[in-house]
Amino acid sequence: MSISMRDRLKLFWPEFIRKNSRKNLVPYYTVKDYWELWITSIFILAITSLLPLLFITLIHYQLINRSVDSDLISRTDRLASNARRAVTFFFEERVNALRFVGKEIGYDRLIRSQELAAVLQNLKLGYGGVTDLSVIDDTGMQVAYAGPFDLEGKNYCQQSWFTESLARDLYISDVFYGFRGIPHVVIAAKLLRPDDSFYILRTTLNVESINKVISSYSAGQHIDIFLTNREGIIQTPTLSHGKILTKMPLSVPEYSSHTKVNIRILPDEGTVLVGHAFITTSHIDTPFILMVIKQKAGMMKVWGTMRSQIDWIVGVSVAIVLIVITIASTFIINKLYRADKLKAETMLGMEQSNQLATFGRMAAGVAHEINNPLALINATAGYIDDLIVFDEKYKDDDELKEYVDSILDAVDRCGTITGQLLGFVRRFDVRVQDINLKEMVCDVLNFHTKEAEYRNIKVNVDIPEDLPILRTDRGKLQQILINLINNAFQALSDGCKLDIRAALKQEDLVSISIADNGCGISEENLKHIFEPFFTTKQGSQGTGLGLAIIHGIVTKLHGTISVESKENKGTCFTVTLPLVAEEGELS
Repeated sequence: MSISMRDRLKLFWPEFIRKNSRKNLVPYYTVKDYWELWITSIFILAITSLLPLLFITLIHYQLINRSVDSDLISRTDRLASNARRAVTFFFEERVNALRFVGKEIGYDRLIRSQELAAVLQNLKLGYGGVTDLSVIDDTGMQVAYAGPFDLEGKNYCQQSWFTESLARDLYISDVFYGFRGIPHVVIAAKLLRPDDSFYILRTTLNVESINKVISSYSAGQHIDIFLTNREGIIQTPTLSHGKILTKMPLSVPEYSSHTKVNIRILPDEGTVLVGHAFITTSHIDTPFILMVIKQKAGMMKVWGTMRSQIDWIVGVSVAIVLIVITIASTFIINKLYRADKLKAETMLGMEQSNQLATFGRMAAGVAHEINNPLALINATAGYIDDLIVFDEKYKDDDELKEYVDSILDAVDRCGTITGQLLGFVRRFDVRVQDINLKEMVCDVLNFHTKEAEYRNIKVNVDIPEDLPILRTDRGKLQQILINLINNAFQALSDGCKLDIRAALKQEDLVSISIADNGCGISEENLKHIFEPFFTTKQGSQGTGLGLAIIHGIVTKLHGTISVESKENKGTCFTVTLPLVAEEGELS
């Protein structure tokens, strides 16, 4: 069975607002008071429930960010250290091989072209990246050369690498073009000749072989590994940080004997992790610095996915908490509202009972006080009437006799009214009695006889003479009829009519209808007429309790009450009561 949207909203919208947004049903508190209490309770419960959750989530984010940063730094440090060892080993292998060739073969054999070519061939087979091999004397003149370039007879005395080689036993240059016109690295060893003079044994390495060693440690498009020299000139190809022999965008790191990693913010790349390590062999310091650059955003995709899942979980949790809080607050405030409403109705009922008791005492007192002068007037008028009969002087005065008869009729009428008042007082007690419905209706209508005559209101009573005696609570039935007939007279305009009918509906039920052709009730108000305090009367003309009390009395008598009405056409109230009510049932 599907649930309508209106029924779903009832879970969240408090009863006091849903039903009574236009008026105040509880005299002690207004709808605004309950509204503010409802909002305040939701706010306080939401704050106390959600703040710890959001606070823990925030701390969790911070801890995970720190953990992720620490893990990324650790991974970058290991990557840079491993790549540094590989590059260092690469250069050490070739430096050792060059020194070995110089010491084992010697100058005299190396200057022979065939011998030098054979050595180059062996170096290429044993070590990758070696391009050529040459022997240079102490004046810078190349005396022997083996390789693919036309460099025989070249003089290197003006080359910076040659000047550096003279100052030390071993030298590794940074990348440069030289006579070849392509980027390469020079490894030079200064060796002694038999005559104690020295010569330079030099080999060159191509950049591709060095880059091959470095790129084997690159894992993914978010990691860039390359070499730079100590002036910040790029030595090997990069992914996005410049071309070979151009200035890299990062500042040159300070010298450190071990690998270091730090976090930087670049204009074009955002947050990056930068790891660096200076390349030093066991024999010589190289001019190279290994750079490892990781884009943090690219490395955080996995964490971003996990964080998105956490955000969803937290968001759903917050929504569930808010829904539960709203439902709980609505339930509690509705309970409070009903309790206050019941308290107010109880107090108003007590007030009405006190008013009825006061009215009873006052009616008894008034009837008693009126009966005394009425008795005197009646006795005096009777005495005058006797005088008229026995005194010859007034015997033929018809006008005087008519006045005396009028006085006696008025006394009888006043006696009837005071008797009815005393009858109402006595009948307020709750007890089951045999009731002639037609007589009771006529008793109630007696109070409206003059008003009906004055306003030209036609009252029609249609109650069969053979209608069985009704056995129920006299006072409650009387109160029902008084309220409904009073309401009918207030709704009628001058010249209208009132119909009161009664009939057996079933063998054990009697139906009483009170219909008028007055102003009627609108369809909107018809839904609320039995609600306490609902009234369409202006100012202080009505309390809105009459029909609510009548509805309660009819229910206590185990009957039903219904109403049919149309604006400007009239209203009909129908009360159905059991013909016989047991006294215990009405308690």
